[in-house]
Amino acid sequence: MCALVAVAWGRGSRQPTPPLGLTEAQTAGWQAYVDLNCASCHGENREGKRSGPTLHGLVEHWSAEQLVSYLADPDAVVKANPRLAYKAEQYAIAMPAVSGKSPGYAGKVSEATLAALAQYMLVDVR
Repeated sequence: MCALVAVAWGRGSRQPTPPLGLTEAQTAGWQAYVDLNCASCHGENREGKRSGPTLHGLVEHWSAEQLVSYLADPDAVVKANPRLAYKAEQYAIAMPAVSGKSPGYAGKVSEATLAALAQYMLVDVR
């Protein structure tokens, strides 16, 4: 019985670790990805899940500034971009708004954190 408790205890303490080779800003962005629970929809390695698209290859369509704008107000950016509107229809769960216009991260995330998150999202790590 003690062995089972020890095994269960050990599994619960597994902490995620950032990918190797990240800059300081990208590591801060990775931490924001963890803290904001982005992996619940986009996967631990940003590979995408049924609830959220992959975050690999974003650099082909996004700049850091555009990502910060999106993260600050996803609905406004999606409405202004037909490609994103089409993609948004593919997922049952909407991106939580950080801007305070809807529930989500309102009042919890600074623009600096969003900028770091954008930097992490744009780096190619797998």
